[in-house]
Amino acid sequence: MSHIRAKFESIDFDCLLNLNEQIVPRFVLEFYSQLTFDYNSTGHFVVNFVIQSKSFSLTLEEFGQILKIPFKGHASHTDMWSLDYLSISVPSKGCYKTTPPSPSVVKSFIQIPRQGQVTRTKNKKTIVVDKNEILTREIQPHMKPWVDIIRENAICLGGHKDHVSACLCHMLYCIETSTRYNLAFFVLKRMEKTRSKPKELLPYGMLLTRLFKHVVSVFPELAIDLYISHDRVMHPFAPYYERKTRSDRGKKRPRESNASSSSTTLNHPSSSHPLDDPIDEDDDESFHSNSSSPSQNISSSSNIVSRVHQNPPHESHYLNTHLSKTINLQTQQRDAHREGLRSIGQALKNMMGGKRK
Repeated sequence: MSHIRAKFESIDFDCLLNLNEQIVPRFVLEFYSQLTFDYNSTGHFVVNFVIQSKSFSLTLEEFGQILKIPFKGHASHTDMWSLDYLSISVPSKGCYKTTPPSPSVVKSFIQIPRQGQVTRTKNKKTIVVDKNEILTREIQPHMKPWVDIIRENAICLGGHKDHVSACLCHMLYCIETSTRYNLAFFVLKRMEKTRSKPKELLPYGMLLTRLFKHVVSVFPELAIDLYISHDRVMHPFAPYYERKTRSDRGKKRPRESNASSSSTTLNHPSSSHPLDDPIDEDDDESFHSNSSSPSQNISSSSNIVSRVHQNPPHESHYLNTHLSKTINLQTQQRDAHREGLRSIGQALKNMMGGKRK
């Protein structure tokens, strides 16, 4: 863990290791409901939103400072797998102009060298992997914990993850080479994409709690009972790499949850994502479900749900129902996610033990 923290600190990505906030579901919903983006006269990316008739306009730099995430360095955003998309996913001019590394350079730093043709299985069919696509199993061993941490707290994507996205590869390259990466740019672009697709998950719940605190500091009258916070239902990754965990050898791995610990779900099915593949039981990278029992879910979420139903009478029935379902869904996913983290921790421990030998 000390090695991970040192590498992350070199480009201020340690903010992802320390992310541990309560979530304010109503604020997340209101934030996304009236979210717009533009550029100001000086060419800076600007995010605009309205909370209880109060308008806010923040530059990317101000947004990054409030959320305590990096807002300088390489900027990119794409949801595609191939590293070929990096060159067209970066700003080519203006304040955030970026010249990304070539696919061959990125691969030389983060990928285990390939020996011949690589294939994967999808829907029981064998598919040849493109030379500039990187499978999760091909990532350098010491970087695999980085992938989990970034996926959970920076990218917040659900679904199948047998590939590493081009942007995630870019981030891994920046960490390995101590090159600064503009995480605020990526987050805002991800929010912009989510805003245009209302059926997608609402990411960055814990980060948005920091924005909520800023909003309340500007307008104290917004610190009202409508905004009920509740504890996150999944644990941060860092502690699982710092402590010893029990062995899970021989057990099935849990399926990746469709909502990360920092996401809020909408009250209808999420749309498919370009990065996500249908789960195939024959796929090398497929995961299996390991949900907790209904009785456990009710017990662990009852206190939170009761607080939601204590809202003032004029609140909409829809929002009460939505919040209850959101919390119940995330609680169901918690135990399965914990099992996955234990497996990751044990794998890292085994890897480090092998190095000592």
